[in-house]
Amino acid sequence: MNADNRYRWNILGLATFCILTFGIIFQSIPPLIGILVDVLNVSYARAGALMGLFTFASIFLSLPGGMLADRYGARNVGLVALVSMALGTAIVALGGSYGVIALGRLVAGIGAAVLLVVAPKIITSWFFDREIGLSMGIFNIAMPLGTILALNFMGVIAYRFTWQVSIWASFAVSVVTLCLFLALYRSRNTGKEVTPEPTGLRTMTKQAGGGVWLVGISWGLFNAGIISFFTYAPDYFLSRGADIARAGLLASYPMWGSIALAPLVGMLIDRLGSKWLFVSIGSGGIAVLLYLIPHFTNQAAMLSLSIGVFIALLTPAIFSLPAELLSERLMGFAFGILGTTLGIGISVGPYIVGSLRDATGDYLWSFAAMAILSGLGIIPMLILRMGGKN
Repeated sequence: MNADNRYRWNILGLATFCILTFGIIFQSIPPLIGILVDVLNVSYARAGALMGLFTFASIFLSLPGGMLADRYGARNVGLVALVSMALGTAIVALGGSYGVIALGRLVAGIGAAVLLVVAPKIITSWFFDREIGLSMGIFNIAMPLGTILALNFMGVIAYRFTWQVSIWASFAVSVVTLCLFLALYRSRNTGKEVTPEPTGLRTMTKQAGGGVWLVGISWGLFNAGIISFFTYAPDYFLSRGADIARAGLLASYPMWGSIALAPLVGMLIDRLGSKWLFVSIGSGGIAVLLYLIPHFTNQAAMLSLSIGVFIALLTPAIFSLPAELLSERLMGFAFGILGTTLGIGISVGPYIVGSLRDATGDYLWSFAAMAILSGLGIIPMLILRMGGKN
């Protein structure tokens, strides 16, 4: 095994840690929803919109970010992204009003939008021809683990100290990640990035075709549903009598199964293919379980844990599909599409769900909306399959 073959696992670990940091910062708000509603005197919809603000930039910056990463290299673009994410997090921690906190989330989200494109692009450049399912399975441990850490500890820190202290903790993690990226990142084979010939958005869109957009639509719908769950689940379980620690634990349960199963699913995808089927089963299973939670609250722990099985089926397949549909040269653009649709999904989903909570006074219709959004992700996969793609 040559040096590059060995070092690719270091790169996979670095990219995974970057998204772990993203997950912690992104999910630092849900455990604080109840506190922010009281302290800032805002509605649940406005508090939930802080999740959408974090990913709002993805709608506009993911595609340009992917193109910039393709052209100028993942190192330069990745460093800018990590600095922006850390800066925005510091602004949130210093914020004393909704407007300042919203600004901080927006600034952090600008960096996050680009980081979500750069991290998987880094992996595909080292694993493009082999073990793509396994590498993406390992990579997709990051977001579940970040979510678990945030949901289980941010609320506890906030209630024991202040909500700002919990945000400063996530800022510290972002600084560590920036230092690791500076120390460990290098491109494949050489220390220099390979710069392709400049290509316009129109040309790249034509070269990419429609298949990767279908993948992106499924990804956006999945996130619209599941991120709405993570946004409001801690408050929902608190309203059902759980204490803050128990509420955070129940809300994080979907990610436990994902951590355990995602690498195994990745290996299975490498062996079997049929990625569209993995995504479809994942979307459908998540939809059913989300719908059942408010109807069977006594079984919420089991239902939440079971969601993780279907997340583990969906996420490695989604992130493996671009490498199957497009050439390595277009990977930044492809993950830019995923970032764009993710931004749309997360901007729309929690706001819809929060508005339903405000309008009805409970979460019954909110969970139904989460289920519908997640279940709709099956349709693009069926279209992709009918087009002959795997």
